[in-house]
Order: sequence, then structure tokens, then C-alpha cells
Amino acid sequence: MTRILVIEDEVSLRNQVLEWLTLENYEAIGASDGEEGLQEAFREPPDLIISDITMPHLDGYGVLLELRANPSTSAIPFIFTTARATHEDIRTGMELGADDYITKPFTRVEFLNAIQARLSKKTIQDEALQQKLGEWQQAIEHEREQRQLKAKLVAMFTHDFRNPLTTILSSNHLLRNYGNRLDEERRSKHYDRIEASVHQLVRMVDDMLIISQMESGSFDPMPQPTRLEAFIREIVEEFQIIHSEAYSLDFKSQFDSSVMCDPRLLRQIVSNLISNAIKYSPQGSIVKVLLDAQEGDVILEVQDEGIGIPETDQMRLFMAFQRASNVGGIAGTGLGLAIVKQAVDLLDGRVNLESRVGVGTKMIIHFPIVLT
Repeated sequence: MTRILVIEDEVSLRNQVLEWLTLENYEAIGASDGEEGLQEAFREPPDLIISDITMPHLDGYGVLLELRANPSTSAIPFIFTTARATHEDIRTGMELGADDYITKPFTRVEFLNAIQARLSKKTIQDEALQQKLGEWQQAIEHEREQRQLKAKLVAMFTHDFRNPLTTILSSNHLLRNYGNRLDEERRSKHYDRIEASVHQLVRMVDDMLIISQMESGSFDPMPQPTRLEAFIREIVEEFQIIHSEAYSLDFKSQFDSSVMCDPRLLRQIVSNLISNAIKYSPQGSIVKVLLDAQEGDVILEVQDEGIGIPETDQMRLFMAFQRASNVGGIAGTGLGLAIVKQAVDLLDGRVNLESRVGVGTKMIIHFPIVLT
């Protein structure tokens, strides 16, 4: 059922709108102000948000900026309702990332038509993206030229750049225009998000180069002394900063030695496994990361509480552009585990997978300990 969040401080209008939506078989949730609306959106992201602009405590513009600054809510369609519909108001809202405006007063038909139009547009966009990914998969399966393969990889990474860029721009705009209304903890959180997102973008650029080199067979491992616990903890903390409202990451280590290892390969492994765990897990769940050593091997485990992988799909997921049959509408390129497998092979290691549908997945990486 389509879930719609209505943020409106006028009680009678909010109740009327919620009744309209319920009669149309939508799951309708109401919030009386911007702060309550944000809590509801972060608790369980809806399919569409409708918000008044003028509200106490936090107005509609502030709500929109908070949502766009958070990766788990940045892509949710957003409609403003307002009695102020000047060209300047509309331009301001659209620049901040709003998808549409409904001018008060509005009729039931006008309201429902606007919602249906926005939801239909989102469906078309999602279908177009999935179709494009399908086209890329078919093209690469038949494409032997490395130049064309690299072009497809660049196109896919370009799509993944949008979330951290949106986080940076929205957090910056929020701090610039609403900084005096935020407490110190919230301001610090947005500064941390900006920094973590910048690091993520820089490493994505590095990832593109490494992946293209691995695909062409020209990647040259460069082992160097690496203290694994500190290295992996830093990656985990970056993900926790960005996804703090939606997920908890729990890192434990039983191994604190420095080993000879190529940190570029290790980052590929850890980042892709954590990213996958978050992508396929429900909001509010825990992703556990464990570092240990046993019988001369480093052991890295990443465990989630996600949708799990059907047994018939498990082995083929380590091939490029293959995805599990139960991912539904969750966007993805099917590259993550293929990259992990290539990186583990270059470390002379192995990867094991334990998964149950509806329970979760544990990825277990082994590679030899080479002490410094």
C-alpha cells in the first residue's frame, strides 16, 4: 500500500486530507508540525510527503532540506501545499528539491490528481532506471571491448554519485540558512555528514580506476603495512555518520596487528559489503562487522538483518551484473559482490556466504596473514 505522510499544522485541513487519502486506499499518516514530520519520515520513510510551508518550529523549507540531506529520505517525492504561491516561492521550493506545489484552497479532485501525477511520474522514473540498467547488463554481456565496458562502469558510478552530492548540498544549505535554529549536536551532525560524503565521493573516483584496472587485468597490488582494526573502523564510522538515523553499525575486533595488505583492495571489500548490507536491510536494523584471526588467516565478517539471498541465487551473485531474484524495486547495478570477489582473489583469499531469506546474510572473508 502506498504510504503518504501529510505535514500540516491546521488540524481540520490535515484531518480532511487524511480522510481523502484513506478513502482512496492510501496509507495516510499525519504530522502536526515539521519536527514531528521529520521523526515520522526517518522512522519509516513514506512513498510521498505533502507538507505545508508555514509552520511553527520548523517550516516546510527546513523539513525539505533535512530530508534531502539524509540518504535514506533524499529521493522521496515532496509536494508543498501553501497559500503563498508566488513565482518566487515556487522557485525557492524547486531549488531546494520540491517536486510540485498545490495552492490552497484546493478541492479534493485537485489534491488527488496532483498526488496521482507525482506517484505516476516516480513510477515511470523507477521503471526507466531499471530498464536502463537492464540495457547496460545486456550490452556488457555481449561487449568484449574494454573501452565500452569502462564507459558503462562510469555511467553506473555517475548515478551513485547523486546521494552523497545531495547530502552535501542540502546539509550546506541547511547550515547556511537555518544554522541559528539548530542546536550544536544537529549542526555537528551535518558537518560530519558533509565530510563523510566528500570522503565517499573521493573514494568512489578511486574505485572507478581500480575496478577498470581489475577488469582489464592491469591492476598491480601494492601491499603496505596496514593496521586492520583502525583501517576498518574508519570505514565503518564513515558509513555510520551518513546513515545514523536509519541504521546502526556495530564493529568488534579481536585482531589488532599490522599486516602487509593493499589498502585499496581492502577498502573495496569492506565498503561494498557494508553498502550491500545497508541497501538490503530494513530501516532500524543493525549491521555487524567483525574482525578476527584464525589459523593464519584474517577473518572479516559483515552480517545484516536484511532480505536474505535465495539459495539458488547465491553462487551466481559473484559474477558481474547478477542480482538476487528477490530484490524487487531496490536499485542496484549487480557489481558489488563481483568487485569483492575480484579483490579477495587478488589478496589470495576466499569468500563464503551464509544467508536465509527473510533473516539476513553473513559474508565471511578469509585472506592470509602476512605480518609486517
